[in-house]
Amino acid sequence: AQALGAIASYAIAREVTRVRVVFCDAAVYDEGYMAPEAIAGRVRVRGRGGTSLQPGIELLERAADFPPDGPLLIITDGMCDRLHPRRDHAFLMPEGRNLPFVPRGKVFRLSNAPP
Repeated sequence: AQALGAIASYAIAREVTRVRVVFCDAAVYDEGYMAPEAIAGRVRVRGRGGTSLQPGIELLERAADFPPDGPLLIITDGMCDRLHPRRDHAFLMPEGRNLPFVPRGKVFRLSNAPP
């Protein structure tokens, strides 16, 4: 919830009108595009505990309706597989957690998130 709130706040501040939300677990759950104001209150997190995030990244990289230069924000607790995004990306994760690989994108941390 804290990460989704951060996304909503950032998108509103940057005047982003639509955000594509994809959850990863044993399967990829594409929630589609939503207004930033709707993210924090309306989105029901699906999955909880998936470590295979690459299929979600590939879904967005192949999607005909996703901008070819659209950046990705990957939210993770750090317990994930090695990722290979081919476009501009960043990670959002809890303070004190690390990725199991050296990230190419920026890493942003949530200081009050549970580990």
